Amino acid sequence: MATGGRRDDAVLREGLDRFVRAHPELVPGPAGGPVPVVRSLRHADGGMANETLLVDLGPGHPGVAVRLPPLVPTFPSYDLAPQAAVQNAAAAAGVPAPAPAVVVDDPAWIGSPFLLMPRLRGDIAGPAPLFDPYVTASTPAQQRRMHDALMDTLVSVHAVPWERSGLGSLLGGTALRDAFDRWIAYVEWSSADDPLPALAEALEWCRRTLPSEAPPGEPEGAGGAVLLWGDVRLGNLVFDGARRVTAVLDWDMAAVGPRELDLGWHFGLEFMMERLFGSRVPGFPEKAEAIARYEARSGHAVTHLDWHEVFALVRALAVNDRHQRITRDARPRANPMGAVLLARMEAAVG
Repeated sequence: MATGGRRDDAVLREGLDRFVRAHPELVPGPAGGPVPVVRSLRHADGGMANETLLVDLGPGHPGVAVRLPPLVPTFPSYDLAPQAAVQNAAAAAGVPAPAPAVVVDDPAWIGSPFLLMPRLRGDIAGPAPLFDPYVTASTPAQQRRMHDALMDTLVSVHAVPWERSGLGSLLGGTALRDAFDRWIAYVEWSSADDPLPALAEALEWCRRTLPSEAPPGEPEGAGGAVLLWGDVRLGNLVFDGARRVTAVLDWDMAAVGPRELDLGWHFGLEFMMERLFGSRVPGFPEKAEAIARYEARSGHAVTHLDWHEVFALVRALAVNDRHQRITRDARPRANPMGAVLLARMEAAVG
């Protein structure tokens, strides 16, 4: 659920029903089919930074997913327009992102702007693959297929022509320094200038050791800025019965920048899970093998991954700390992720 509460289901259902009746052209379904009617809705599992609804429109309609800004923000601003633009651009480039994604700005329908998109069905892993029944009930070969699919999906996302799609003006600066400065500002906002000690220490280390930018004129495909998914996790993919990816979800952290920002996020979270629980999914490849797969398919040599994993865990801890502050956790400074972050930083130092 979205941290900080949910809106009233009855209000949401009534408003969305009025909307789909008034705008059937925006709702997927067979030509000449019945007028869409909201039969039911439920809140999607997971998702801490937004409120997502899965809406049933009755027989003949696959339904829609609706994303709303959270009642209490995880981020200082929550703009739906870049999310819609990214999903539509990714889908146009062959990435199975939910599209068309349409922003409805008028709050008269449900009391808030919202993002409307097709509802794509299939199997989704939970936020912790090590404990998720869908993952653990899979054979090691199936688990490997899922992890390979995640790496291949990331290659496809990074190949989206973001400049031609007009995403540059929507997603901010493209340099690593831009990303670092955005997260410095985020921590100042989210922690009210009182960050966790581990977070402050790691941010200072990241500042001192920030990798140099790519040489001027370096081709995009050889390491320049790419479209970043932002939240690279198995739980943001939808799979069919053969463990093929049918949808790529959760684009609210999308950006443009070095592809190692995405890779660091994935491998940093893998490090955290293994450090916290002392185990990993048996069918998942070792890190070096997964990186080799990404490099072979993207033509890009991954660099500075140690730094990017530390920076990813900085970002993950900053967001998690914000969630704890929202929910008024009694021990906000005893976050176990802080110890994991410092352990990864120490490993990077060598």
